Amino acid sequence: MQQLRYLLTFDDPIVSRLAKVCVALVAIILFGTLGFMLVEGWPLLDGFFMTVITISTVGYGEPQELTTAGRFFTSFLIIACLIGMTNWTAALTSFIVENDMGGNFLKRRHRKMISQLTGHTIVCGSGLMAQAVIERLLRKRKHVVLLDDNEVRIDELRKRYRKLLIVQGNATNELALAEANVMASGNVVACMEKEVDNLLVAITCKDLGTEVKIYARSNDVTIANRLRKAEVDQVISPMQLAGDRIADLILE
Repeated sequence: MQQLRYLLTFDDPIVSRLAKVCVALVAIILFGTLGFMLVEGWPLLDGFFMTVITISTVGYGEPQELTTAGRFFTSFLIIACLIGMTNWTAALTSFIVENDMGGNFLKRRHRKMISQLTGHTIVCGSGLMAQAVIERLLRKRKHVVLLDDNEVRIDELRKRYRKLLIVQGNATNELALAEANVMASGNVVACMEKEVDNLLVAITCKDLGTEVKIYARSNDVTIANRLRKAEVDQVISPMQLAGDRIADLILE
């Protein structure tokens, strides 16, 4: 249902484009029908029929013989129809292919793109800290792969960041990390809500023998010490950083 609501929202660029093309197509039909009525003096049905066969290019005969003015108008209508139908076909194809109901094509495309990456950053988790990291890196045009199993947040982030590559799975699982191409990555950011999961991600990455730099979130002193023993490159404590920043502001 989340995927369906995502597809039907007009905030999505592809759906918005498809809606605009549909409006343009209706406008062309109305324009053509009224044009034949005014230029040729045809009845409504003949004008509509001539417009439809012009758009569809089926090649049926003209309902009535065209005058010189009518031929000029028809030529203009054909050009408009070609432009409109080209955009309609492109928008409809994008909607069907990129937003298929199961998301299978999108997943396959992401999987292929991820397999070709090197030096990218894998963000494990989808909370506020993860979102801040993703937004900053994407602004700098860095390749980011989100690895998380929260379907609701994944749908929200997919909608917000069109260039974000996503692997839906448990980040503590070696197979999920492998799908995110951890062996070729440059950085892994472990910022999941459960700090023990961040420890498991760090240990798993080290066990895989990768040269990746690991940044892990932890507010728990015990977990933080274990992360350091696991040779994590940086252990980030949001609470400690916030407290230090507040103290600095007071002391200024």
